Amino acid sequence: MTTESVNWKKTFLLAGSLCACYMGAGFTSGQEVLQFFTSLGTMGLVSIAMSWILFIYFTYVIYKVAKEQNFNDPYDILEYYCGKILGRILVWYIVALMYGVFMIMLTGSGATINQYYGVPIYAGVWAMGILTLGTVVLGIDKLINIIGLIGPVKVLFIVIVGVPALLAMFSSPAAFLEVDKIIPTLELKKASSNWVTAGIIYPCLYVMTAIPFMVACGASATNIKESIIAGVTGISGFMFSVFMLVVAELMNIQAIVGKQVPTLVVAEKISPILGATFSVLIILCIYSTATSYLWGTVRKFAEDRTKKFYIISTVLAGIGMLFGQVIPFDVLVNTLYPISGYVGIIFLVCMIVKQLKDKYGKTNADFNG
Repeated sequence: MTTESVNWKKTFLLAGSLCACYMGAGFTSGQEVLQFFTSLGTMGLVSIAMSWILFIYFTYVIYKVAKEQNFNDPYDILEYYCGKILGRILVWYIVALMYGVFMIMLTGSGATINQYYGVPIYAGVWAMGILTLGTVVLGIDKLINIIGLIGPVKVLFIVIVGVPALLAMFSSPAAFLEVDKIIPTLELKKASSNWVTAGIIYPCLYVMTAIPFMVACGASATNIKESIIAGVTGISGFMFSVFMLVVAELMNIQAIVGKQVPTLVVAEKISPILGATFSVLIILCIYSTATSYLWGTVRKFAEDRTKKFYIISTVLAGIGMLFGQVIPFDVLVNTLYPISGYVGIIFLVCMIVKQLKDKYGKTNADFNG
């Protein structure tokens, strides 16, 4: 592996596309990390460290095996690790989950565009749906190239929002530690009451919603070395953004309580211009996540860039545009996301078991796709 050359432009786009896929409306609004980490106080930062380690393990293994096995169908990785019966159950669970999240992204786009620009909700939903469909039908390579450029921009904006809070935390540690006394007095939704559980289910949740896209990204790399570097770099960029965002929320905890978009509150405190710019970033985040999830859903039913792929893409996008508004976003974050995280733990266990079996020679059969 050490002798393999790396196409750094390709690696950058693959890493950026992973960030873009993960940094959707739930993350960028700040609502997601608020429920998973910020609500736990300072122990939320320890939970982030745990998630970071698990994320790197997941990404390293998935990107590496995706390039080695070159699956005909990105969903085949589930059977590869979990066996046919459990693997197929997880496949259909993930398909349903991704499509549900896609519809939620459309709903979020309509509400966001309406709130900031006064455009009717239905117009925002349809505009995002058409833009998403137009990107998906271009195929996975074009999709990676487009959203791969958006990912680093997202990371940069989150860092800008988090830097003042990080500086304040280091300059006044006592004020930072006070949040542990303040948080119990506030009404905050929690994805988990335990920092260990939160640290485990967070990466498991994300892997469950992005396995097809991760496999496609890993397989599209030039070689295994490039695939691994892209995956680990992308996930590290994402988790660094999580850390910065949580610090910003902890240092502004009383100001963000009850707010649907905590990051916007923090951004506007720094600068009204930054707040206005952040509204555009949220729309970009919705777009990149929606395209990734729609592609992942359609890819289960058809090969990329085929007539069948185009037809199914159009039908599913149309259904999403018509009915996506009826599903409440906050319910998704607080219920469906944690549940999906627990399902992801099953996949994590299967990965570890298979790796142990392979290492100690307890399995002789290769995966045949």
